[in-house]
Order: sequence, then structure tokens, then C-alpha cells
Amino acid sequence: MRLLFKIPTAAVLLTIVVYGCDDIYARLRHEPYADVHIDRVLAVSEKFNKIDYERTSPITERCVYSLFPHFGHNPCWYATRHTLIFVKVG
Repeated sequence: MRLLFKIPTAAVLLTIVVYGCDDIYARLRHEPYADVHIDRVLAVSEKFNKIDYERTSPITERCVYSLFPHFGHNPCWYATRHTLIFVKVG
């Protein structure tokens, strides 16, 4: 019964320690931010179940070099893997 309490407690404490160390690393880093260009594609519904794709101007998203999101920005490892966004219109 004690083991069922110790395992989740250890997992929560490990998560808190890793997030705390990641936050300290992000705050003490000289250049913690980077800019990633995101391409947007509009998916416009047309007649007869056809979809027309239109490219729009790319946007620049700021990311932070860390494992977890900090300061309201996604981590750069996540942002660089998601550089194409489809937006459904209509």
C-alpha cells in the first residue's frame, strides 16, 4: 500500500524538479528566445465537397529554448516541428 503512494509522489516531485531546473536555465540564458517562421494555408470549402488551398503570408512566432513552455511561448523544439498551419475556412 505504501508503494502505491510513493510512486506517484516521486513522479510529481521529479516533474517539479525538472520543470524548475528548466525554468532557471531559461531565465539565466543570455539569448533565451528565437524566431520561427510559420507558413499558413487556408482550406476553403467549395461546392461538391472540393477544398481549395490558399497560402497566406507567413507569420513569425517567438519560441524559447527550453523543454517546457515558459513566458507564454512554446519551446523551440516544438515550434520548429510545427511550421505549417492549416486553417479551415467555411
